[in-house]
Amino acid sequence: MFIPMIDLSVKEIYTIVGLLMLILAVFTYSHNKKLTLVFGISGAYLVLNYFLPKNLFFDIVSFVVLITPFVYARVYKKSLLD
Repeated sequence: MFIPMIDLSVKEIYTIVGLLMLILAVFTYSHNKKLTLVFGISGAYLVLNYFLPKNLFFDIVSFVVLITPFVYARVYKKSLLD
C-alpha cells in the first residue's frame, strides 16, 4: 500500500494552523470576546506570515504567536468557563 508523503514547509504549517485558529475564533465568538480576539489576531498573523520574507525573526514571532492563545486559555481558564 502506497501512502503519499505530504511535504509542507514551516510557513505552510503556520498558515494552516492560522486558518484553523481563525475558524476556532468564529465558533467561540459568542461565548468569550477576549479569547476570540486572541485567537483571531493570532490566526490572522499566522496567515499573513505566509507572505512575509523567510527570516529567523519572523519564525520566532510566529512560534510565540502560535502558543500565545493556548497559554492565555490555560492561565485564564476560570474566567473562560464563566
